[in-house]
Amino acid sequence: MARIVDRDAKRQKILEAASACFAKEGYDATSMEAVASAAGISKGSLYDYFKNKEDLFFGVFEWFQQLVMVSAMARMGEHQDARARIMAFADAAIGALLDHLELYPVSLEVWAAAAKPGTRPRFSGAMKNLYASYRAELAGLIQDAQAEGAIRDGIDVEATAGMLIGAVDNLALHYWLDRSFDPQAWCRSFLGSLFDGIGTETRKA
Repeated sequence: MARIVDRDAKRQKILEAASACFAKEGYDATSMEAVASAAGISKGSLYDYFKNKEDLFFGVFEWFQQLVMVSAMARMGEHQDARARIMAFADAAIGALLDHLELYPVSLEVWAAAAKPGTRPRFSGAMKNLYASYRAELAGLIQDAQAEGAIRDGIDVEATAGMLIGAVDNLALHYWLDRSFDPQAWCRSFLGSLFDGIGTETRKA
């Protein structure tokens, strides 16, 4: 009787193995053979799931971002008011870094892929869409906070959302380079100062 293969589970196993390989060796130095070996499958089987190394790396990128988003959505769901959900969204992004710190080099490799001529169109387009989705999510939360009276009207919502994402993203990079501080504490302190600036008088406390 033929063995039934759970393709989703096998794909997940491949992505986990590939992410470790890319994080350790970098995109250029990682081979499909190395990934297949790490995943415990044949090279031919690997090509059943991903047509080439670029396709595999893109799959890792999508998988890792999904991990971050699922974590963020879960933490946001624990809170009722929009201001707390904004805090939870940023906290989850930093938390995902701490939970998967060994995979952070993959993020740097994605930026490199977005800059290289051969892979630029695919990866820069994906990054553009990713940041647009983050901005839209945060902009919606900021507007919700305005409706709740926690953030004053009249601020540039999209610019505020974009700068907040940039701050969190940069904080993650700083922590990768320097482990001497607590990134979640810094993030919470920054958000507290931000809300002091853009909050309504009744909600600044």
